Amino acid sequence: MKKRKYTKSDSVHIKDVLNGLIRNCRKESNTELAEIRQAWNSTFNKVITDNAQPAALKDGVLLIAVKSSTLIYQLRFQINDIIQHINQAMGQQRICDIKLKIGNS
Repeated sequence: MKKRKYTKSDSVHIKDVLNGLIRNCRKESNTELAEIRQAWNSTFNKVITDNAQPAALKDGVLLIAVKSSTLIYQLRFQINDIIQHINQAMGQQRICDIKLKIGNS
């Protein structure tokens, strides 16, 4: 049997593998998080949506994963507006607070 030589392009970073697994295993309750992401993506421009995405929702607290501390600083000033817009888009008072964290969604 002939051994196959692997090249660097065949490699996949473990972070990408784990993110894919977590994304597939995480259950979104009644697609609420999907609706929130849709409202998020329609509210902000591509620069923000590429670098910050809603990651989880629990007990009215929305967790947003942000790729840089600079963007966290900017979003912190808009938290009340974000809450209002997402609640309005969903047609109910679902979000009462937002937490921002460094990470990938």
